[in-house]
Amino acid sequence: MVSSVDAGAYEFNPKDYVHRGINTRFFMAIIGVLPAFLTLGYFAFYVPQAFVILVLYIFFVVAVVWFLLELMRAVLIGNSVRVGPGNFPEINNILEEIKRKIRYSKDIEIYIVENGSVNMFLCRFFRTKFIVINSAFVESCETSKNYKDIEWSIARFVGYMKVKRDHYFPIIDELMGAIKKVPLFNLFILPYERCIVYSGDQIGLAVCGSLEGSIVGLGKLLIGKTLYTKVTNDTFINQANRLNGSVFAKIARFFSEFPFLTDRYLNLVAFSREIYRDQYQSYIKSHDINSDFLLYALENRHCSW
Repeated sequence: MVSSVDAGAYEFNPKDYVHRGINTRFFMAIIGVLPAFLTLGYFAFYVPQAFVILVLYIFFVVAVVWFLLELMRAVLIGNSVRVGPGNFPEINNILEEIKRKIRYSKDIEIYIVENGSVNMFLCRFFRTKFIVINSAFVESCETSKNYKDIEWSIARFVGYMKVKRDHYFPIIDELMGAIKKVPLFNLFILPYERCIVYSGDQIGLAVCGSLEGSIVGLGKLLIGKTLYTKVTNDTFINQANRLNGSVFAKIARFFSEFPFLTDRYLNLVAFSREIYRDQYQSYIKSHDINSDFLLYALENRHCSW
C-alpha cells in the first residue's frame, strides 16, 4: 500500500488501496466454496444422472435471476432517466473517468429515479451491471456544484466490482453468492464480503481524493441528502464506541454481509489518516473533532470481522 499519493510519479493502481485483510479473507472464502466444488465433482463422477439434474437446476436459477434483472432494467428504462452524454453529462464524465482510472472495462449503466427506498444501489449479475441513484442525491450535487460525494459513491461501486473481478471468474462469484445463504458455510464467505465493501470505500476515497466528499457521500447514503447535514462526526464516533462494547453488535456483525455504516465511517477516517494525512488533520480541525476521542474509536474499531 502506498504511503502517500504523488500524482506526478504514481500511476493509480486500485490494488494499492484495498483493505489489508482482503487476501486472507479471500482464502477463507475459497475454503467455504470448496465443499460445493467437491460435491459437484462427486456427482459428476459417481452419480452422473444427479449431476445433470443439478447442472440443469443451476442453469435454471441463473436464467431466472438474469430474467428478473433484465425485467428490472426494462422497468428502469421506462420509468427513469439513464445517465449519458446528453443527460447529466457531469455524472457520465465522472463514471467514464472512474472506469478509466480504475481500469474497469465492463459496461455500467446509471439510472436516476424520482423515488426510492435507498439513495443508491448496485445491481450486478454476470454482464448485467447498473447503478440506481435517487434523484434527491443528484439534486444536492447539482445545487452545490460539488460532485465529490457522488464521485466517491460511484467509485466505491466500481472499485467493489474491480476487486471481485480481479480475484476470480464470475461463476465463482455467483457460487459464493449462493453459498452465502447456507448456514455455517457462509461464515467463511461473509468476512470477505465485508472486506470488499471496505475496499470499495477506500478505492472511492482514493479516486475522488476527498475525505470530506467521501464522508458526505456516506452520510447521504445513511440518512439522505437533506438530513445528513444534521449528523455530526461525534454521532458516528459515539455510536461506533457503543457498538464496540456490545456483544450483540459483535453477533450482528458476524452474520452480516455488510459492515455497519459506523464501522465504514471509522475505516474511511483510519484510511485517510494513513494515506492522506494532511486531509485527515484538516478534517479534524474544520469539524472541531476531539482528536483523542477519535483516536480511541479508531484504535478500538471493528475492521472486517
